[in-house]
Amino acid sequence: MWNHVRVKCTLCGSTKGIGYQEIEGGPGTVKAETCDACGCYVKILYQHEDPALDPVADDVATLGLDLLVREGGHRRGSFNPFLVGY
Repeated sequence: MWNHVRVKCTLCGSTKGIGYQEIEGGPGTVKAETCDACGCYVKILYQHEDPALDPVADDVATLGLDLLVREGGHRRGSFNPFLVGY
């Protein structure tokens, strides 16, 4: 039996306080993985659920998810040019 950590923050490597946020009632194909340790989040697109997902177009289409996660106190782990000025 191997002990392998399956969930950890892609930004800081922490394994504690990882959560997944999504817009209620949405299709569940785009979620924000949040980390309480570093206070950041990254978006995850589940292309196995919807092969037509486009990283750029669906990043723009889920701007509401960015705003909701930011209201919760998290900041995006990478630069998002679509949020400049917000």
